[in-house]
Amino acid sequence: RSMCCLCGDGHVVYSRTGSCKKCNGGTDRSVDAPAKCQARSSGFIDDSAECTASCKDERSMCCLCGDGETVYSRTGSCKKCNGGTDSTYEAPLKCQARSSGFIDDSAECTATCKTVVSEKRSLCCKCGSGKVVFSKSGSCKNCNGTPDKTYEAPEKCQARSSGFIDDSAEC
Repeated sequence: RSMCCLCGDGHVVYSRTGSCKKCNGGTDRSVDAPAKCQARSSGFIDDSAECTASCKDERSMCCLCGDGETVYSRTGSCKKCNGGTDSTYEAPLKCQARSSGFIDDSAECTATCKTVVSEKRSLCCKCGSGKVVFSKSGSCKNCNGTPDKTYEAPEKCQARSSGFIDDSAEC
């Protein structure tokens, strides 16, 4: 398998063969390279510079799934969200697969992600157009730009609330 290698000196390199030989000072850790950089995959791009960039850019994420479940995604793909993803948040440094302080504990990172996501609140967003929209994830992405103002949505409209009504029109 092709790998992304975190070298002992902190550099991230792409290894087509998975050997991480480019890490002259040794390898702290290696993880699977993105699918497009897997030498044996049908979509292999065969571009070492792009794959190295992909290895450096890939971030672990906390994913709020469409069904309300929170999952940790080591690769940032949120594949465990079978019903789609409502929103994503960058996982804390200790859960970043490419960081030197990576704890490599999926259960602990999932628990940490649940805390990260629960701190995010649903918002009412006043867009530049004057329109007010409900944002379950708190991202206000339906404003198509930065909102002029945000207000915390009522408790019944909070995605993390036990009494959540999940009705955008009412919220």
